[in-house]
Amino acid sequence: MSIRSALAYTFSTRYFSVALQFIATIVLARLLTPAEVGIYSVGAAVIMIAHTLRDFGTSTYVIQEQNLSQARLGTAFTLTILVAWVLALALWLASTPIAIFYDEVGVGEVMTVMALNFALIPFGSISMALLRRAMNFRTIMFITVASTLVHSGTSVLFAAMGYGFISLAWGGVCGTLTTVLGTLIANPAGFFLKPGLSELVHVLAFSMRSSVSSIASEAGHSAPDIVLGRTVGMEGTGLFSRAMGYVQLLERLLQDVLRSVMLPYLSEVERAGGDMRGKLIQVLDNVVSISLFISGLTAVLAQPLIVLLFGTQWVAAVPLAQILCVAMVLRCVAPTLAAALVASGRISLVMHNSLISTALKFALLSISSRYGLLSGAIGFVVAETINLLVLLYFSNRSGLFLWSNYGSIVVKNIPIAAIGILPAAIIMLFLRSPDRFFPLVGYLSVAGFISAGVWLSGLVCFDRAPKEEFLRLFAAIKRKLHRD
Repeated sequence: MSIRSALAYTFSTRYFSVALQFIATIVLARLLTPAEVGIYSVGAAVIMIAHTLRDFGTSTYVIQEQNLSQARLGTAFTLTILVAWVLALALWLASTPIAIFYDEVGVGEVMTVMALNFALIPFGSISMALLRRAMNFRTIMFITVASTLVHSGTSVLFAAMGYGFISLAWGGVCGTLTTVLGTLIANPAGFFLKPGLSELVHVLAFSMRSSVSSIASEAGHSAPDIVLGRTVGMEGTGLFSRAMGYVQLLERLLQDVLRSVMLPYLSEVERAGGDMRGKLIQVLDNVVSISLFISGLTAVLAQPLIVLLFGTQWVAAVPLAQILCVAMVLRCVAPTLAAALVASGRISLVMHNSLISTALKFALLSISSRYGLLSGAIGFVVAETINLLVLLYFSNRSGLFLWSNYGSIVVKNIPIAAIGILPAAIIMLFLRSPDRFFPLVGYLSVAGFISAGVWLSGLVCFDRAPKEEFLRLFAAIKRKLHRD
């Protein structure tokens, strides 16, 4: 499968999944209180740190390994089971002490339910990694969509029945079970692997560093929930979590696609001896162009969008979301650069970057959040800034992506993004957003479509990325319509 086909399938998956999550989030925001969301966020944050260790880096190992034998697959499968089941037991045992630490029994209940995921995940992770290695993103699309349907539907159903915050935890478990069943149907050969540890030393050499990197990275993502749960309380944590969730609604459309596709793609480029640096410049030029526009529009329209999506009880999250949009811009190049470092055999640099970034987030959040939620958000952005500089330093030192490459891309794309965002900013400045649902939808549609039209016109007039990719997409759609 070509890189464009892989991206097309993965974008389709993400758009459909985000649409489902979008609908579920709107409903759940009206069924659950900020305190209930805060309880779930804290429990899930602790779980997600352990979640990164669930396969001990074996999925990433399978995707990038140049000489993948059955013995190495069997070793990866065995390691995955051992680590995941040990984690399931550890989380179940730790649920009560952590609930006591936060003085909230609900945090322990969330952890207990979500620990069940670790008993299920090993039976699908290696099979899914093989599908990604083969760039079989069409099959992955069906599995992911089914899992999202079950996850979102179960969460909403249980919340409507009055189960509160625990609804979200059971939704996650049901979604994981669906993924496991999907990989069994799609790739039974990769599902039933012969256990063994004959290649333990070889697999561990990569997976240990990958696991440390993943744990540190996830800890960094979970740092706000973990730290704020102690410094500002559950309601404040819920507001920060909702602001972050709003920012990531659109961010994940792009970044989750890149995380899924770029590692197998760049690993294939590396195995074929291709031009890694040239590929990175081409990809990141498009990524930065899209991210600058999306993040700017997300910040400008934060107040009416948050009211529309979540209701007026979440208005206090608006200034937090606007600050966090800066972090979204800063980290837009991170997934692709990290994938390039891993694909080129530099997993140690990714690990060092993750450790530095996570330490900074915990330290800066712990200090800044004592002065309020806005200060905490600024501390988070400062940590993301330093993380970007460190990652660019490693990429420059490796010769994969130079400082000058990044500077050139940013300078070329900022003016076009600013031109595109300007119409929405003018509308927000001179026209007060309505309070009722349908007028608000119309208001946002007008602002969004005008800004998008101006941005696209700027891409064409100044011949900037991703103009060529959009033209290819339109041409493909036109050809398909003519055939039909």
